[in-house]
Amino acid sequence: MTQAATLPAFAAQAVKKALHDIPMNATVGVQITDVGVGWATGEAPDTAPFRNHLGTIHAGVQFLLAEAVSGAAFAGAFAAQLAGAVPLIEKLETHYVNRAVGDLTARAEAADPAGIAAAHAEFAADGKARLIVNVTVQDGEGKDVMRAVAHWYLRARPQAK
Repeated sequence: MTQAATLPAFAAQAVKKALHDIPMNATVGVQITDVGVGWATGEAPDTAPFRNHLGTIHAGVQFLLAEAVSGAAFAGAFAAQLAGAVPLIEKLETHYVNRAVGDLTARAEAADPAGIAAAHAEFAADGKARLIVNVTVQDGEGKDVMRAVAHWYLRARPQAK
């Protein structure tokens, strides 16, 4: 990985708060632990109500964590534009690779960190931009349990007349 660009503390806190305020994330305990320009980390605890029929962490919890951490990475990439824009996830491609045992951690990174500048230019010119974010979710044993590719879209808010 290249040098991870950081955000000003107030911007990182705003991104974390926005993701923590989503009711489903709060329900399963998803937390964003760190966020920068085009990257983020997060976690979700292993709790009995969110285990599946195998006694492992339900795929839905893994999905919520992957979506949240990818959204934080996306928001970190577009922190300066978010006040006048709407972020939307278009697609989250998931691949569950192992059973999840113990607390989850996740890392999300822009698939092409160098492409963030191009996405900013596209947004400035057209009022819309897309960014792909790769996510890896690991369990308490340190093994990969899910890999995901998130396709995010940003569009400018319509101007009030």
